[in-house]
Amino acid sequence: MKQQIAKAVAKVAERNTEGWLAEGSEAIWQRFADGVTGWIRAGRRDDLEGWRAALGPVVRLVLVGAVGYGVWALVRRFPWLLWLLLAGLIAAAWKATHKHPAEDVDEPVEDVDEPAEDELAEQTLEERRAAAEKAFVEYVVASIGEAKGVHLSTLAEGLDRPGYLPGWGVAEVRAQLGALNIPCRRSVKVRNAAGEWAVAWGVHRDDIPALNTPTPAEDGEAAA
Repeated sequence: MKQQIAKAVAKVAERNTEGWLAEGSEAIWQRFADGVTGWIRAGRRDDLEGWRAALGPVVRLVLVGAVGYGVWALVRRFPWLLWLLLAGLIAAAWKATHKHPAEDVDEPVEDVDEPAEDELAEQTLEERRAAAEKAFVEYVVASIGEAKGVHLSTLAEGLDRPGYLPGWGVAEVRAQLGALNIPCRRSVKVRNAAGEWAVAWGVHRDDIPALNTPTPAEDGEAAA
């Protein structure tokens, strides 16, 4: 069984190592890192001060380290587990880069009149897909607003809720942006969901035609 898994993994990896495998692995890592760091930060107590307020994140960081050590110990004790982990990573990378948006989900735009049932019945699959893609672009534009861009994690948080696109994360957002030919930049410096300045993967306003105009801050600098 171990040899079969190894051969399957090697065969898939040789097909397109620099394509979907690399992109999907990066998306998975970004999603995992955002989730872990967000969980650690959520442990901070706003009702406490000093070291007591930071005790929660420290404890959670220790727990993450303990889980990582446990996984390492298991792989060291049972090396064949590494092949299963690798096969799971490749499968997740494929899913992250080949997942298409659902056409029948609610559009992520508020205060929009819903079409009648007969109108929906008359719409073709391409029309529904085009409407969903348009709604997604409008959501990205609205999320950027007057800023220079928006982080992928912020977009994912806004979509991962009932009535929108439950279960969507950074990987799905990145895949949808790629399907719409909207590039993702590695270092986008904007305020995150917590209102703090951060640099992370995101979408820059210059890469969206509808927002390809100077930001207010840049207009002021040009006038000066």
